[in-house]
Amino acid sequence: MNQIGPILRAMKHNRTRVVLIVLEIAVTLAIVTNCVNVILAERRRMATPSGLDDDHLLRVTTMPFSPEFKKMEVIDATIASDVRILAGIPGVRSAANANVPAWEGGGSSTGVKVVGQSMEPTGTQIYFGTKDVMDTLGVKIIEGRAFREEDYPPTGDAEARPRFAIISKALADSLFPDGHAVGKAIHEANDANSVADHPMTVVGVIERFYNPWGMFGRDPGLSERVMIEPSGVGGYEGGTDYYIRTEPGVDPTSIVGEVEKRLSAASPGRVFEFLTIEEKRNRWFDGSKIVVTTMSCIIVALIAVTSLGLLGLTSLSVAERRKQIGTRRALGATRGDIVAHLLVENWLVTSAGLALGIAGAVVLNMYLVARVSDTKLPWELVAGGMVLLWINGLVSTLPAALKATLVPPWIATRSV
Repeated sequence: MNQIGPILRAMKHNRTRVVLIVLEIAVTLAIVTNCVNVILAERRRMATPSGLDDDHLLRVTTMPFSPEFKKMEVIDATIASDVRILAGIPGVRSAANANVPAWEGGGSSTGVKVVGQSMEPTGTQIYFGTKDVMDTLGVKIIEGRAFREEDYPPTGDAEARPRFAIISKALADSLFPDGHAVGKAIHEANDANSVADHPMTVVGVIERFYNPWGMFGRDPGLSERVMIEPSGVGGYEGGTDYYIRTEPGVDPTSIVGEVEKRLSAASPGRVFEFLTIEEKRNRWFDGSKIVVTTMSCIIVALIAVTSLGLLGLTSLSVAERRKQIGTRRALGATRGDIVAHLLVENWLVTSAGLALGIAGAVVLNMYLVARVSDTKLPWELVAGGMVLLWINGLVSTLPAALKATLVPPWIATRSV
């Protein structure tokens, strides 16, 4: 440690060079730690489970062009027929008509509150599905039961509305903090004073549901709150959606041809669109993958540039001080003393840069939290970045330091 004084005095003669390296290290720490923080946040987001059996789900959208499909009775009859046909295809575990979105970032929403209570409505997504919708989606019911045949309104009655609902645990926790949602009555509401003109009884609670809607708005919890009602859903203008859940080991894309053939034969006059939920998930996270790749490249580039900068600084320092190094060798300094001197010099420069980089990392994270994301920078990540750059600095300095040990003592006697 008795070398620190002379080292600091020597640095004063190369202030510009030292300041540039300090700033480079500071910028590297600030940007690298925040990039890693963003990468970890994106990876956590990409690992978010939907609560559905994504790997085995195929969505089939039928778009009619024949005028007969403008009649709701034709739509209702076609939905019932299509579901039976789809469920009978080899490799299919279950099928249902439903408008439940998966990895769409949007959907249908409403406000809901407990019947008889004066409370602000809780925002929730709201969808519809036929009898086997729960098994088809692959959701896990943790309280109550799935829909039964008798839960559905009479077919052909346009005025009939569902009187039952299945909700997600997130919605149940919001409406019933004390638990026991099953058997309770809820209703759609616009405000705290809304009257229950259409109460629905909760018959089941599903463990998990996630459709990333509302995550960038004022109500991020909307993405996990859902209410599903027992009803078929479809029409001439918007078409009709079906979900098919295949047996384990059966690729959903392998049944596309059979599905189109059977549905076309049963009810011609419409076109079909197929999309697996895995494809939808991949599309939704395309942006996240680009972010992760870009941030990773930035990290590698910054660390490489910093390493080259430190290597260049040490190499230039050695080249300029060959005679001084030779003099020290002639006076009895060992090769280990020379290496230690240069490593301590590097450690001081790196530490100064890291001290400045901590402040830069915090300021940059505050800006990102305010403008881009809500992911705060954990201190352990900053500490890890400091250790990484300390090691990086020592490794980058070592080649030039070892080269300095080769300077012979007799060079001190040269006049030129």
